[in-house]
Amino acid sequence: MHKYSTILLLLGILFLSESCSYKNRNILFKTSKRIKSKQAVLVVNAQDSGSTSYRHRIKIGDRLTVRFLNNYDIGSAAAQSATSTVTGEVTYMVNYDSSTILPIIGRTNLVGLTRLEASARLEKEYSKFIVNPIIDVNIPSLSVTVLGEAGSTGKITLDKENTTIVDVIAKAGGIGESGKKNDIRIIRGKEIIIVDLRKIEALESPAIVMQDNDIVYVQPYGVKANSEPYVAVQPIFAIVMATMQLALFVANVYLISQR
Repeated sequence: MHKYSTILLLLGILFLSESCSYKNRNILFKTSKRIKSKQAVLVVNAQDSGSTSYRHRIKIGDRLTVRFLNNYDIGSAAAQSATSTVTGEVTYMVNYDSSTILPIIGRTNLVGLTRLEASARLEKEYSKFIVNPIIDVNIPSLSVTVLGEAGSTGKITLDKENTTIVDVIAKAGGIGESGKKNDIRIIRGKEIIIVDLRKIEALESPAIVMQDNDIVYVQPYGVKANSEPYVAVQPIFAIVMATMQLALFVANVYLISQR
């Protein structure tokens, strides 16, 4: 009887140790080496991504809004020739050949320009047809993805320039109770930016300004990471344990009846 009790105990210990080994398997975007840093912002695998002075440059696939601020008639024509609408605003697609089709001037290439540079170029093009045009260009298609222990996960639109990781997390509902405030990661291609929001110095870093297609990952604490696999197999483990306890009880009754 003692032998069966020992087996039951060993199985329980084995299950618990196995669930603990899942800790690292549930963490996303791991680096090959464990990183420890006292810096407020640490850039790993630094790339030439413009982290120090970022201004988005128009690329193929972007959607643009073009507002004619001092000419209502041109603005109306622009609305009629737009390719789609985003949050009620008409937008123009930057095509695979780098062209954007706009009213009156037709195809024009804005790829590689910042928002303000694109506005200046369009004002120059439209000045051939109207007097002193004032044009505002925006890029409403820019977004980042939030994952991990945030209030909510998914796509967040970058609706203004110089949107920071703090703005994005606030839009996502803040950091969850099991999220690490000292290890929030921005995945930017091969570059990983580790941000410690417990330190006010983090707000001074230009690296926390969001770029199109960034991934913001709020890491969970170990307890959260460990508990997920345990919850998944808990029903199976409960059935196994109950079956073994029943078998031990039946064996015990049998041994007593044989005395």
